[in-house]
Amino acid sequence: MTLKQQLKDSMKEAMKAKNKEELTSVRLVLSTIQKKEIDKNDGEELTDAEVMQIIQTEIKQTQESLGFAIQTNKTEMISDLENRKQFLTKYLPEQLSEDEVKIIIAGIIESNGFSGKQDMGKVMGLAMAELKGKTEGSLISKVVKELL
Repeated sequence: MTLKQQLKDSMKEAMKAKNKEELTSVRLVLSTIQKKEIDKNDGEELTDAEVMQIIQTEIKQTQESLGFAIQTNKTEMISDLENRKQFLTKYLPEQLSEDEVKIIIAGIIESNGFSGKQDMGKVMGLAMAELKGKTEGSLISKVVKELL
């Protein structure tokens, strides 16, 4: 079952359970998916990787909104945003810890003989390809800077 189909099934379940928060979250993601498919203009559905990227973007935007809600002390909005983030996170693969990311990036550096800041772009390219969807880009960048 594709990720898009899982989202559609979750929308149906949220409708039956009358869970407005989940329903809103799923509809938002499905709407974005539909827009991307129309923009693609080739009649094909998005791949799971593309859908996952949309979900990650939505989670990132929700996290930013959550930061503003915390600053302005809007408790109801904080609760809604935290629930949305938690709900959307379940559609992503298990995220790697910082230690796991360090091990993988250290392996990339060692196996390719990279050393020094001049190789950062090469390491980032390989690391992003290998860790895409498994962790955030900011964490990858931080670890690469530490290890080079």
